[in-house]
Amino acid sequence: MARRYPFVFIFLLTALIICSAYYLHFPFNLRQDTEADYLDSLRVFRVQVIEPPVSKPAGLRLTVLLPACSQQAVLFLHTDSSSTVAPAMGDILLVHTRITRPQPVFPGDFDYGNYLRLQHKVGVGYVQAGHWQRIGHAPVRTLRAYATITRQRLVQRYRDAGLSGRPLAFVSAITLGERDALDSDLRQSFVAAGAAHVLAVSGLHTGIIYMVVASLLTCFGLWRPLYEQRLRRVLQSSTVILMMWGYAFITGLSPSVMRAVVVLTIVQVGWMLRRHALSFNTLAAAACICLWAEPLSLFSISFQLSFTAILGIQMFVTYINKIIDVPIRFKVLHWFRDIITVSIAAMLGTLPVAMFHFGQVSHYFLLTNIVVLPASFVLVILGAAVLLLAHTTVGTWLAIALHYLSSWTCSYVSWIEHLPFATLHLTITPWMLVCLVIATACCYISIRRRRLAWLAPTIISVALFCALHVSYSRRSLSEHALAIRGKTLYYRHAGTTEQHPLTGRYTFFSFKDRDYVYAPRLSAGQQQTLEQYCTERQISLWQP
Repeated sequence: MARRYPFVFIFLLTALIICSAYYLHFPFNLRQDTEADYLDSLRVFRVQVIEPPVSKPAGLRLTVLLPACSQQAVLFLHTDSSSTVAPAMGDILLVHTRITRPQPVFPGDFDYGNYLRLQHKVGVGYVQAGHWQRIGHAPVRTLRAYATITRQRLVQRYRDAGLSGRPLAFVSAITLGERDALDSDLRQSFVAAGAAHVLAVSGLHTGIIYMVVASLLTCFGLWRPLYEQRLRRVLQSSTVILMMWGYAFITGLSPSVMRAVVVLTIVQVGWMLRRHALSFNTLAAAACICLWAEPLSLFSISFQLSFTAILGIQMFVTYINKIIDVPIRFKVLHWFRDIITVSIAAMLGTLPVAMFHFGQVSHYFLLTNIVVLPASFVLVILGAAVLLLAHTTVGTWLAIALHYLSSWTCSYVSWIEHLPFATLHLTITPWMLVCLVIATACCYISIRRRRLAWLAPTIISVALFCALHVSYSRRSLSEHALAIRGKTLYYRHAGTTEQHPLTGRYTFFSFKDRDYVYAPRLSAGQQQTLEQYCTERQISLWQP
């Protein structure tokens, strides 16, 4: 492998060393916290809003810069009727809050604090209404800020064309990467139906735009590119690269789109040089470029899903096409065959990572993708046409078609979610993830080399995975744990977590056949009285 795929070998070795160093707690840690003396202390901070505010049910979510230390943070700003003007991007505020790094309630839960660190944000703060004041304004002059402003203007063009509500949020998400308006129910429906990749602008949407651009440059196949003519080849590839990076700018320079554009750029450069464009070395080169630009993206879920999906397609599509053989003359069947094979290959590539991070797998992902992927293709093209013709009669009719098609797509995904046994909930540990990766790799080698001997480590890895899962499930069923975060009591038992609000000064509850009381804010006299009361009635004081 090292001789045939040198770049792949170097990348995999580097990634293995970095991941091992982190998960095995070597002395160096790429995600180690930086020192910040202001954390967990109530202070008045001078901050600048560097991204457009996002509306939430309780107020606004702000991404701010702390000029004193040049660090970013997330603030949740509670607003009331007295707040006449909401903060805007570029505003300088004085806020009275406490910035903290959130910790997971129980080990193994989603670590929001770690997610913030991967986004280069030190923590999160909650600002009560009336505890903030605008003191100035300074324009944010960064490339990402200009990209965000451009994206907001394009979303406004959708509104001008007549889109609103859930169709507007869905179309904005799949065409421009603007996902802030998506409601949680719609997100969960796409995850449960196995179509979460449709909501995130990534390689799927970039590939659709790439197909449209390539079709326009060749007049939909009538002008075949003459690769023997060097000048024409270079001009066509350069035009494609510029237009794809322009699309990345429109979508706000999101990491997922930039990764896909990097891969397409390398492919186009390979075509200009008359080299084999798409290969494992191409994928490894794109991954190395992305990691050189942002090393912490190796631990990002989107980075892992993006490259494992492309890797799965590269590994398995050819062999699945041989199994599902459709003559080329049946173009419609051939097209649906390609959708099915790409979906299966991408699922095989992303299955270990998706199970590790999300803990669930959709049973009807083929039924979903065979409809949603063609619909997404049409939606992206219609969305681009509406943006170009927003203030015309044709644009209005296209917006109506876009509205109904997006509404129908969301309804279809919701129907898939509510089918019986739509999802399989399966929590796996890092060692189970290693077993799945080894099983997938050995299965691919067995198919490629046509040697049944490689099926032995595949079967062993699957058996070990099953044994580890049974052991983990038994431990989860016997697990009982309590935790308190803010004004909520969390109780985990038999693999499920219950939430109970702490509404009063005293909270009584039972845990493992014992009675407890939780009272966090008491004076010395009240504490002594409570301890005496608990001693008389055999009640324990809960101290998290």
